[in-house]
Amino acid sequence: MLTKDQVTSWKQRGAFVMQLPPEVINPPLTWLNSNFTLDQVNPAHLDFGSPDRRFEFPTSVEPLDNLVLDEWLIAAVQQLLDTTDIRLLQADLWPKIGVETDNHEAQANTDQRMHMDYGNNTVLHPDWQSPEAVAAIIYYDDGAETSGGTAYVPRESNTDPVYNAPFIHMPGQAGKPFFNDRRTVENWFEQNDPEAHKLRSTLYEREQLVEFKPGTILFYRHDLWHRGTPVKPGKLRRVHNLAWRRADARGWSNWNEGWARQSYYGHVESIIGRSTPRQRSLLDFPMPGDRYWTPERIDHVEARFGYYGFDSTPYRAAL
Repeated sequence: MLTKDQVTSWKQRGAFVMQLPPEVINPPLTWLNSNFTLDQVNPAHLDFGSPDRRFEFPTSVEPLDNLVLDEWLIAAVQQLLDTTDIRLLQADLWPKIGVETDNHEAQANTDQRMHMDYGNNTVLHPDWQSPEAVAAIIYYDDGAETSGGTAYVPRESNTDPVYNAPFIHMPGQAGKPFFNDRRTVENWFEQNDPEAHKLRSTLYEREQLVEFKPGTILFYRHDLWHRGTPVKPGKLRRVHNLAWRRADARGWSNWNEGWARQSYYGHVESIIGRSTPRQRSLLDFPMPGDRYWTPERIDHVEARFGYYGFDSTPYRAAL
């Protein structure tokens, strides 16, 4: 599992990079290399997120959905958040395609501005000393071939000036207009907020680039400065964006639509049926021993999901 240094790096510096175990990454990677390649992706899709929300969890693609609920990932996040009680916030796999010329339209995703992710994930403000959520990016390609590594700025100390709260020196915060393109954003700050522009210039000077290959994962915080960088023209970079929160955290919003929304077609039901109690708990399905469970409630849930393989034994044993 995660080392003490990795956990410390995430808590104090905001991020760390590692390789996922082969048994975690190989099934989705094998599926993607046959079913989601450059010739199978619409070249007009240049924005964040999966085309037509196709790969937002639940996808009905078993290797992708199994990755999202993988026990190794769950255990890693539990370590980072110091709790066994966590919930899934986001799971979306998407392509980024390199274009021949830089697109500097104000909302272009080609060369992103420096930002933090908390702004559209929680209605509150993060507290560095008490992190409540974990974000991650899984890379499915080789950065030496594609480029497009995530750039991020590690927090250097408790007095690091670029990490002085409140974190409002970015587009879309405290009345500032939202732009995505780096050039557009920094021109605006230079003209309208010189002090913030000076701070933001320091961020670009300090940024570090993730060097990735298939199976690399960047674990980071929603209050880490980071940004997306350009992909080589004609190349495809595929990533999985994931996020989790403490079950007792307030103010956090799911990025995906509700997990039960597609439950009429057997896809979600089959996930519930084949998952372990810990995997189900990510979707707010109570663990065995939770006070939610009564013999009658177990009977009813078993009637709904028994067809899909749901085993009620652990829930009955813990009554």
